[in-house]
Amino acid sequence: MSNFTRSNWTDEFSTPTVESLRSDIEQPTQALFDQARSMFLDLEEIEEDFSWYGECWHWAITFSLTDHDDDTPLGIIIPSPEDLQVAMPMDQEFHVSVPTKRMKRMIKDGFELAADPFHTSWAVWSISTTSMLTDIGQLAKQKLRWILDNH
Repeated sequence: MSNFTRSNWTDEFSTPTVESLRSDIEQPTQALFDQARSMFLDLEEIEEDFSWYGECWHWAITFSLTDHDDDTPLGIIIPSPEDLQVAMPMDQEFHVSVPTKRMKRMIKDGFELAADPFHTSWAVWSISTTSMLTDIGQLAKQKLRWILDNH
């Protein structure tokens, strides 16, 4: 008999809970998970949900604007047990509106993945420090203001 257990994060057929996803993450990283979640939930007009993103990101916690026509989330947490990540979809208009010269290199690197020559519209960061989350949180606030002003 096998002792294999499927991670809550990779089980496509069972919608997870925040606690089940959090429990799959190693103890030291759980604090960063909590901070990432708070970073989004502390913003105005944000609601939390879950979405399946396929074999790449599996289950992600999504943070979207309440009462907004666009179903694209403001951002997501990818609760990979080995590599906690935060991602934000970046449309071209917002991307060019953000001054990147003063960004820290680690933030700029993730942000630039959403631009040419890459074929994705997602900025993605592996979360390793609280200061990274602070910087990403500032970017999320900027994006929220931009969405509310332009849509």
